[in-house]
Amino acid sequence: MKTNIIKLRLPGSLYQRIMTDLKRPHDFAYERVGFIFGVTTTINEYTRLITFNGYQPVDDDDYIKDDSVGACIGSRAIRSAMQRVMDQSCSAFHVHLHNHKGQPKPSGDDIAGLPPVIDSLANIDPDQPHGVLILSKDSFFSWVKVKGEIQLVIPEIISAVRYPMVIQFPSEKKAALNKLLLRQSFLGERSTAIFEHIKVGVVGLGGGGSHLVQQLAHLGIKHFTLFDFDKVEDSNHNRLIGAHFADIKRKLSKTEIARRLILAINPKAEITIVNARWQEATDKLQQCEVAFGGVDTYEDRGQLEAECRRYLIPLIDIGMDVHQTEQGFHISGQVILSMPGQSCMRCLGFINEDKLAMEAAKYGKVGGRPQVVWPNGLLASSAVGIFTDLVTGWSGQQERIVYLAYDGNSGLISNHVRLEYLEPDCDHYTLEQLGPPKFIKL
Repeated sequence: MKTNIIKLRLPGSLYQRIMTDLKRPHDFAYERVGFIFGVTTTINEYTRLITFNGYQPVDDDDYIKDDSVGACIGSRAIRSAMQRVMDQSCSAFHVHLHNHKGQPKPSGDDIAGLPPVIDSLANIDPDQPHGVLILSKDSFFSWVKVKGEIQLVIPEIISAVRYPMVIQFPSEKKAALNKLLLRQSFLGERSTAIFEHIKVGVVGLGGGGSHLVQQLAHLGIKHFTLFDFDKVEDSNHNRLIGAHFADIKRKLSKTEIARRLILAINPKAEITIVNARWQEATDKLQQCEVAFGGVDTYEDRGQLEAECRRYLIPLIDIGMDVHQTEQGFHISGQVILSMPGQSCMRCLGFINEDKLAMEAAKYGKVGGRPQVVWPNGLLASSAVGIFTDLVTGWSGQQERIVYLAYDGNSGLISNHVRLEYLEPDCDHYTLEQLGPPKFIKL
């Protein structure tokens, strides 16, 4: 069994700030360095997630002129980082940039000089993981010192959570040619490796979620975590992809139907099943790099979004409904990318107090809601397309905000009009809120 699995996640805004700072020229140093700080979440006995929320550049006066290395910093800069570790009981990483494309490797100077810096940070708070993060123009390398471990640990994944994401799996090797995925090679030379390594969560496996897992399996996703507590019934068979008529009598769970569907497409897929509400298995959700939401209520969406924001997990929400009007019935739906650091569902006006209050007043009295299969398929396809661009960047779009509105009567899906009036920043979720919630005794 693997031990000491480390995941590192940087918010997009912090990643951009670090990259901008490290590219600044210095009077005599060949490169700049800094320190980043983060919150550590112990997901389980073996897995730690570090979400970074702070950056401290090294002051110009703290560089020492030494032509034998790219950058030499004085003890004051290191003591300043150590003081922050002491004050905040946080993780700290020395960070610098190798200004090229591709995965960076530690230089001889890095190998000789950086482990003692890590040790200095660990001496202040040995219970926290500390390390070094080396950036390139489009990738990462990291060492992490973990309590009780003699060797420095290389993280399982390092990611900058932005659009598109910057993702590096340090153990990644160039993927062998897969004839099954040959026609999607335009997604980038790393796309197959990304699909094989990335962990994807799907919360809700009904009409929308069942479409999602089918398409993700065809795309080449290997690692799934599936959340649903429901079973197939007469009333949901009409839109549950992968469900057989015989499954109704067997009362088969939606998770088992999804598992069967995925494995029929990709027998090598690795699937974690949660036959419960996601709130009962948050550790499983926190391990996912991207999550899809197919939940039914605004309350559930708000809770899921808050959890994903805490752990820097992009959440792609889909949903549809059928409304009765004076003219008849109208089908509508949405696809929203809730991207940490960008507009949330409250910023977009999709969730608000009036909707929550109205929903609460109807609790237990909603009754049967009309649903059909084709709108879920269209919305799921759009969501999978957004996911693919988010993790591969194949389209070249930058910092895209996604809120798609679907008019099922006309068959049109388009950008929601609210995108034209958005404020640039989200103040509902801040970097200070990253990691497990903190309870203050009053």
